[in-house]
Amino acid sequence: YDLTQFGLYPIEKADFEMPIQLASFVPARFEPLSSVEVYNAENLYEKIDGKATFYIESGFVRLDTQRFISKQDQNLWMEIFVYDMGILKNAFAVYSQQIRPNPQLLPHLEFAYKTSNALFFVHGKYYVELIGSSSSNELLDAMSATASEIARNLTIDKTTHITEIDLFPQENIIPGSIKLYLSNAFGFEGLTDTFTCQYRLGNRILTAFLSKRPDQQDAHRIAQKYYNFLTDNGGVAKPATNDAIRMIQGRIIDFYGDVKIIFTIGPFIAGIHEAENQQAAEQLAAQLINKLSKAIKQ
Repeated sequence: YDLTQFGLYPIEKADFEMPIQLASFVPARFEPLSSVEVYNAENLYEKIDGKATFYIESGFVRLDTQRFISKQDQNLWMEIFVYDMGILKNAFAVYSQQIRPNPQLLPHLEFAYKTSNALFFVHGKYYVELIGSSSSNELLDAMSATASEIARNLTIDKTTHITEIDLFPQENIIPGSIKLYLSNAFGFEGLTDTFTCQYRLGNRILTAFLSKRPDQQDAHRIAQKYYNFLTDNGGVAKPATNDAIRMIQGRIIDFYGDVKIIFTIGPFIAGIHEAENQQAAEQLAAQLINKLSKAIKQ
């Protein structure tokens, strides 16, 4: 039957679920300033207009949010945003792509950092933001305590892990620089589930990337399309000088002064997204080749 003729409409499963009891995670010296608000894909724009599309395209399921205020100082309040992104990778994608400049990483949480008035972290399928009313040590302490309680008590699948992160070489890595682009990495629609990571070699910053494809054939196909995309848009092919790159027939492109390297190993397409110096780019690419070669043999 068409139930809409009776004024009845289907309700998403998330709408039947109880709101997360955010108050249970907050220190006793804070109390609710508002009730819990729950948003789904249809009305998320009401809360985060301008960013809703990005979240929805990244797998957003629902948002639970609530404000809390200090019992001692009415000028101090914070708002908690708990985004259910469906799976860990989606949560990491929205976290990593929005990370603020000069973050202060929090080692007691896997993916987490704080600023002068906020704290951001990933907890399984959840991306969590705690935003304070001002820069305050009192607020930061409360947000840190709240984050720890969420990490301890909000149920997640603890068996999930983002294995691609472990495939980047660790030497000269810039901590907290890994990002995940679920689609359209580098403006090329063929590159999905693409991780990037920044490195500091002397005074140079380089960006490496990798993406695991369904199989070796797909990796080759996407690599060729990406190479064509770059050369069709002004990129100029250059010869490799590093034996490791030549042995796997890696491609080097000068793209308006940026050095780019593309290669495949097994199901992986990987390389250097941008570097100012070809020698440094090839050095990092060789390290990535070595790391991926070992991974596919395991």
